[in-house]
Amino acid sequence: MTDTPAPPPFVRPPAPKRGRIPRDQDPTARGYLVNAADIERVYPHATQVIQRGHWLTYEQAEVNVTLQKLGEYRLNNFNGITTIRFLEPEPASLFAEHALANGLHRLRANSNKGATREEVAIEWERREAEREEILAWGRTTGMLREVVQHYRFERSTGAWSYTAHLSAGRLIEKTHPTVTDPVNYAGVMIVWAEKEHRAWFWNGCRGNHHL
Repeated sequence: MTDTPAPPPFVRPPAPKRGRIPRDQDPTARGYLVNAADIERVYPHATQVIQRGHWLTYEQAEVNVTLQKLGEYRLNNFNGITTIRFLEPEPASLFAEHALANGLHRLRANSNKGATREEVAIEWERREAEREEILAWGRTTGMLREVVQHYRFERSTGAWSYTAHLSAGRLIEKTHPTVTDPVNYAGVMIVWAEKEHRAWFWNGCRGNHHL
């Protein structure tokens, strides 16, 4: 009887590479990590939904179906605002209308009550005025620098955005206990710094470079 040669040893195929996308590859390719600048460059058209409360199960299901019909998108939530980015302007407009028509904006924390169009318009105006007040307060007290640096430090050690955001809010709560919504204050300052000083903001941080 002729001896049968032993089968070659099993070699596990290499895992797909993850990390910063090479410049010659499609930045939308599945499995690659991209930074905020890459996301906004590839998905330049955005719509935002105020989501301080949660969507109900059927609402989330309808959102999922609607987004699938609108094509490629990127979604993230930070400081009570859900941002959905699209490749083209029309899907962004369509989803903005879907959110208003179906009461997806949640203006109160932990509330399931959808807001009307009029309430949403008023809330955006209020938030813009509040944003300027918070930034002015942060500059006057020095907390703008402290909060942003605290968030950056947390991210540099590997913390997720949500965890670093809450930690920055606790810093305000500890040093300025009269502030009624410290997490919101922290979020406003973090968003401002990330948009205005993006290269510096993410210098030395790990992982996905977006909020």
